Amino acid sequence: MTEVTVRPLMTDNVNVIKAWKTGKNARNRIGTLWSKDGELWSHHYKIGVRTKAGVCVIADWSLEDRPSIYNTETTLTHIKLAKRYADTVFHQLVCESSPLFMDEVPF
Repeated sequence: MTEVTVRPLMTDNVNVIKAWKTGKNARNRIGTLWSKDGELWSHHYKIGVRTKAGVCVIADWSLEDRPSIYNTETTLTHIKLAKRYADTVFHQLVCESSPLFMDEVPF
């Protein structure tokens, strides 16, 4: 049996976010914003999660304590745009303890 690889839709930032909202994979042309398997990413940061129920949650990261080597201004712009389309927005403190935004179980 052969595997079919589907390339993500390549589009602009707004349509990447709209694709994420509907559960589709997409990325912008320069690869700084992408959605994959229900997660929305900007550079090295997971900024959004689409739950199994289809609820889209955006992390309102401040990124103040992040290294200056990352382009945090672009990520903050992506977050601001995604907040317009999200069903709910989590404060940074909620994200830091939420299993939606953590890759490991705390216990």
